[in-house]
Amino acid sequence: MITIDVKETLLCLMIAAIIVLVIYLIIMAKNLIKTLKETNKVLEDVSVISGIAADKAVQVDGMITDMQSAVSDLSDAVKGQQNLVGAVSNLVKALGSLAAIFRGAKDEKEDTAKKKAKAKKVKSKSNQ
Repeated sequence: MITIDVKETLLCLMIAAIIVLVIYLIIMAKNLIKTLKETNKVLEDVSVISGIAADKAVQVDGMITDMQSAVSDLSDAVKGQQNLVGAVSNLVKALGSLAAIFRGAKDEKEDTAKKKAKAKKVKSKSNQ
């Protein structure tokens, strides 16, 4: 006749359940680490993009101020309150600001490409 001790059987089942739980927690922690690494990469990209957007917003604000001044001066010149030379000089300043923004955008694209290439080199060296 086979006798089974209930207390000992429950103890064995509890130990097996704890071992399965520990294995599950280890796998979950491993997946969490992968997720956190990817999230950090995304956050780095977002910080670069938001920095570029902030710089462009400042440049655009300056350009809008120059354009507003130029249009205001032109309307005043039409009304005869200011000479036309001053109005044209303000318009040239505004166009100069616009050209500087486009030149800066080209330079930033080149800088961004250089930074990405440098980051890839660092990644490849760290993976080795």
